[in-house]
Amino acid sequence: MNEPVLTLSFDAPTSGGRQELRRSIRRLGDFSRTVDTALGQFNTRYGVNLALTRRSLTRAFLEWVRRFDAERVLAGRDRRDFSHFAAGILLASLIRNRPVTASEGPSAARGLVRPEEALVAFWPEGVFYFEFCITVLDKVLAEQDLEGIHLSAEALELRSWASFRENVASDPDLAIPFLDLFLGGDPNWDFPKAARFRSALKGRMLDWDKRLEKPGRG
Repeated sequence: MNEPVLTLSFDAPTSGGRQELRRSIRRLGDFSRTVDTALGQFNTRYGVNLALTRRSLTRAFLEWVRRFDAERVLAGRDRRDFSHFAAGILLASLIRNRPVTASEGPSAARGLVRPEEALVAFWPEGVFYFEFCITVLDKVLAEQDLEGIHLSAEALELRSWASFRENVASDPDLAIPFLDLFLGGDPNWDFPKAARFRSALKGRMLDWDKRLEKPGRG
């Protein structure tokens, strides 16, 4: 990931080789520890006081894993796009279950110099969820030797984030196309939670169907 904004730098588990995060993130204990580390860094970085509710985090994790497993059969069609989709359903699960909340206590006083600081002031929980998901995504892509993520201009626009927050309040699954929008992808607003309707995966499936329909040699 080349952008210096909207990104965390938490250390992924190192035991088990270079693909450890890709696998460990789907284990509740490792997932929880990674979120703890990321949240501590986020609070320090932006001078905010966000607290974690363990039960809600567990609920978000279980929901995400269930939805991930239900769509996992399509991962081989386009691993990069499916990784984006997996990050999107994680973002939706976090927004739906709200494991992070603003706690009581003073926040560090600072001027809103950088664009991401204005976003944090507007919606700190949402920015944390987003930063966590794109950081995990970028690391998972690297583990698969795939190109890292690139933020679009919309990812730093307060107007876009206002639309993001308003829309996911009524339908958390819209977090999936908003993630695609913020990463310069091709959002699927009509059927966001079905991987088979994503343009990248759908194109690959059509190619696969054509190969299956090709007549055999006589």
